[in-house]
Amino acid sequence: MRAIYPVFLLFLFAASVSAQALTTLSETSAVMVVQKKWSVEIHNPMLEDPTIRDEFEQNKEIEKQNAIRIRRGLPTESTVVPDLENLTAIRNSLTTYTYQVKIKNNTDKEIQTIIWDYVFSEPGTNKQIGCLRFLNKVNLSPGKTKDLVKQSAYPPTGIIDAKQAGKKLRDQYTEQIVIQSIEYADGSVWKAGNAPIK
Repeated sequence: MRAIYPVFLLFLFAASVSAQALTTLSETSAVMVVQKKWSVEIHNPMLEDPTIRDEFEQNKEIEKQNAIRIRRGLPTESTVVPDLENLTAIRNSLTTYTYQVKIKNNTDKEIQTIIWDYVFSEPGTNKQIGCLRFLNKVNLSPGKTKDLVKQSAYPPTGIIDAKQAGKKLRDQYTEQIVIQSIEYADGSVWKAGNAPIK
């Protein structure tokens, strides 16, 4: 009997999670989230300069050869000393985050504008640790799908859990798309629980 009791509690927990998921889906049944993803790109315009790029690549090759020389007990070669301004520019790389969601219009009305959140939560506790809100003009016809893409300088979260340090960044949280507001071509508006729109 004792073994059955924890299994029963686990079943209840799973059922309550499923019920919450269904509630969320029914609240946003006008739009179906087909796919979600995000990516990060480090871009440095200075590295596009052929001279700087060549110096950078040359140094990488010299460092690789020096590692071999050290193992063989041979003297190392000096790396190319880059211009101080170039070195500063290389260190000041630009990081761009791209957030993307594919949605399907499940209504019989054309969607004109949609406001959506990309929410990041702590696995297990569902404690929100990051949320980015985006607005897209879509002109999405009934039954059709569209990719909504937004770029931002902001990372998914501003929090790093020390316990999760060994894990890949994507394994440190769960992701969810929350539709906050839908504006239709006929002028009508749907809002999630009267959420404030920023």
